[in-house]
Amino acid sequence: MSRFLNVAAVQFQPTLYMDSAAWQDEKLAEGAYDSTVKSLEALRGYGLDLIVLSESIESVGQTLEMAESVDKPGRFLQMYLDYARKERLHLVGSSKIREGDKVYNSAVVVGPKGILGCYHKTFPVIEEMTKNGLSAGKGAVVIETPIARIGAAICYDLNFKELRDEYAALHPEIIAFPSMYHGGFVQGTWAYECRSYFISATCFEDCGILDPFGRPLALANDYTRLPMAKINLDYVMVHLGTLVSKLAEIRKKYRDAVTIEIPEHVGPALIFSNTLQRTALDIAREFELELLDDLLARSRRVAADNRSAAAPKRAAQRKKSRGAK
Repeated sequence: MSRFLNVAAVQFQPTLYMDSAAWQDEKLAEGAYDSTVKSLEALRGYGLDLIVLSESIESVGQTLEMAESVDKPGRFLQMYLDYARKERLHLVGSSKIREGDKVYNSAVVVGPKGILGCYHKTFPVIEEMTKNGLSAGKGAVVIETPIARIGAAICYDLNFKELRDEYAALHPEIIAFPSMYHGGFVQGTWAYECRSYFISATCFEDCGILDPFGRPLALANDYTRLPMAKINLDYVMVHLGTLVSKLAEIRKKYRDAVTIEIPEHVGPALIFSNTLQRTALDIAREFELELLDDLLARSRRVAADNRSAAAPKRAAQRKKSRGAK
């Protein structure tokens, strides 16, 4: 059944720290807080379901001593909590989070009723650990919320395929990316390999919302630093192969109740259900479509069986060849 969400990312204003060698001084911390307040105020009234904020908030707005805890929110967490409650939405906010004697660079998922969970940056930049006293998180986290299954990666995390593989196995519907660097085409790689929407909140233009193919739906630019998009979480990804004729049948039968998107030069297609009457998975089953990940898993099994079956023949051939000599 269709699951539409209105989502937004916030491009952090880089002018707050670009002219200073000391990011974490009192003036910059106040600037980070004020900028976040203004950004959130600007997003009131749009009927949003989810907002993602930049890692720059944690980096510029908090020292290690200013770390917050889930049990005792500081001013950033309290701001997120108050805003989510008043606007009745969900928010992924950046913060330094203290747990026991450790402090993490974290993405905190907040809903109208409180904090739903945290992701701690798995791969902090080396200096974050050796000089700034931050600890490394333990890996991928997917948080179940009333609106979506949300995962997160933070900045330098984007470089690590093993973390991306963890998320691909967990099947998040949305990956939030609070960051202080853009990541370029790698953002799209994460979206596609995890079959997830990817919402990046950075301090650069072109941060924004990508679909599960990694295609931009809305990006920050010269005219807006608050990209917004409407997304549908009821989708499946199938491999085209011999299915093109079946996709035509689906379009003819369901018309506006379904959307099928086929990007160039890739091979798979996305099928969205735009109705409450049936899910995209229902449609795939009705037309006997194999999901892309199921096909790839089956291909791996068949290839492994093929190699195993061929091994005895190759061994016999080698033995025969040695005997002939």
